[in-house]
Amino acid sequence: MTEVTSNTLFDALREWRDAGWIRSIDLAFVEFLQQAGEMRSEVLLAALCASHEAGRGHTSIDIKALQNEPESVLNLPPENRYSPNCDTPGALFRQFGADIEAALTQSQCVDADGKGNQPLVLSGGKLYLRRYWQYEAFIESDLQARMSDRPVTNDDLLKSTLAKLFARADDEKPDDINWQRVACANTVRNRFSVITGGPGTGKTYTVVRLLTALQHQTLFLGLPPLRVSLAAPTGKAAARLTESIESELNRLRGDTKLASLKDALDSIKPEGKTLHRLLGVKPNSRAFKHHADNPLRTDVVIVDEASMIDIEMMTALLKATPKNARLVLIGDKDQLASVEAGAVLGNLCEGADQGHYRTETAQWLQQVAETPAFPDDLIDDNGEQRLQHVVKFRKSYRFTGPIADLANAINQQDNVATKQELEKAKNADEDYPVSLYEVSSLDAPAFEAVVKRNLTSGSLTFHVRNNTETTNDANNINDIAQEALQNLSNFQILTALREGPWGVKAVNQKVGDILGVNANTWYEGRPVMVTKNDYGLKLNNGDIGLTFKDPEHGHLRVAFPDQNQSENKGVRWVLPSRLTHIETVYAMTVHKSQGSEFKHTVMVLPDHESPVLSKELLYTGITRAKERLSLVWSF
Repeated sequence: MTEVTSNTLFDALREWRDAGWIRSIDLAFVEFLQQAGEMRSEVLLAALCASHEAGRGHTSIDIKALQNEPESVLNLPPENRYSPNCDTPGALFRQFGADIEAALTQSQCVDADGKGNQPLVLSGGKLYLRRYWQYEAFIESDLQARMSDRPVTNDDLLKSTLAKLFARADDEKPDDINWQRVACANTVRNRFSVITGGPGTGKTYTVVRLLTALQHQTLFLGLPPLRVSLAAPTGKAAARLTESIESELNRLRGDTKLASLKDALDSIKPEGKTLHRLLGVKPNSRAFKHHADNPLRTDVVIVDEASMIDIEMMTALLKATPKNARLVLIGDKDQLASVEAGAVLGNLCEGADQGHYRTETAQWLQQVAETPAFPDDLIDDNGEQRLQHVVKFRKSYRFTGPIADLANAINQQDNVATKQELEKAKNADEDYPVSLYEVSSLDAPAFEAVVKRNLTSGSLTFHVRNNTETTNDANNINDIAQEALQNLSNFQILTALREGPWGVKAVNQKVGDILGVNANTWYEGRPVMVTKNDYGLKLNNGDIGLTFKDPEHGHLRVAFPDQNQSENKGVRWVLPSRLTHIETVYAMTVHKSQGSEFKHTVMVLPDHESPVLSKELLYTGITRAKERLSLVWSF
């Protein structure tokens, strides 16, 4: 084994930090381990890599892959950050020339079975920071217990209820499987379930019918209506969930064919909350008010946009959800995972494309949901238990056309189809939903033209009205603000990167230049995004507001949407001086856009390859566009 007899290793790691390859906390962790007595370079370097991977959203690192292909696994050096003075990870590993896994098993800082209290855990050939290993172990154990405990259901009642709620569509073929009906049946049957599907596949449509079926089962037994908790990771996603359910509920309540379900429909009270608000955040703490010893008072928890849930939040959610309650996760498994560590939904849905339903599961679902037999390629009597609780929607009812074709080609990693769709966009006329602009920089006329066509440099940027005098009327300022906030979803610029000449900061600055404003100062019409939860102001990370001039006093105020502000017609006003964590949001990263949709989305892609340009990021960005997509692609 190689012992650290000099500062060679730490000199290299400090160079990595100074070059921006790793975080200061990664280096501090390794220094802590050395102070604790660990002197082997291979152990310290592996620990550094585990910490670095946590910062990239991964809960562990594969030791064999790390030893064989360190640069590829770690993405070090990062794009545009190469420093000729820095040794690469491969150079350091080759210098040590040791068996990393063997060294880790002998280290006093590494736990092999998870029962100790060492800062690192080596399990299944993967190295974890202890807390991430604990999260994974808890989630696996908790979900296994939930999946093993099946609630009592009346199958005949469920069957008749689903027949009423899911009428056969005119274009539905005899051999078409109604996966929405299947998902509803599967969720009523189980305490834990997952519903996944792409845009336009009817996830919210199904949620309303699921809640109706659950309430009907309960009311039929003479019990009080179920207590339902609706949540999403962001405020915008929670608001969209509430609005979608309310809209669909109103439609169902007006359907005379569902008169027998009136009591069930009337018992549904949609109020979407952020997960943080649902669990109750303790100020200046990572802890929540609701936990295993103080669980939520609820019978059903439904979480939308679940692809954004990280492993720590999932752990907190499971601890706070009563064991006898139903927990339903809904989301698109192909979207980006959370910025924080852990791709919970993606891991739960791994293999869902192929079904892997056991014969018993498939037969029960077919019988109760009254659907045709599942295809043979979806049946697997050795299918994992978790996949018996997952239903994937396989038909899009709304998201079709060129935007969907491009998104699907990228998601399936079909290079030929992707190139074909991009060529269509490049050569298409103005009416085509997808446009491709090849530019050398953000100074290109094409980018400026896109911005000017869709944004107005007047006092109410993004606003449907261009007359600045409308803000001078104190009587209609709330109406104007509400309309302006609604129109924020008409147009949005997305970026793949945060930093650099193609990152969100540079794009926001460029848009400000085009509009003739300083994008980082306060002015009337400035759109801003909250970047950190502020529980005093009741604002959440991701909330977006728009700046107006007070018609009475002339000072600036920021309007945020708030359904609870009935006196101000759904608008909450906040002084700019109280907003300490905000940024201008002409452009936002694709990560920040999750849970949102925009009529016209402009996606700015960099002029170099980057590991963040994954199929998940491209798919997520493209599927934010409802009607029009413009790709600004540098060359």
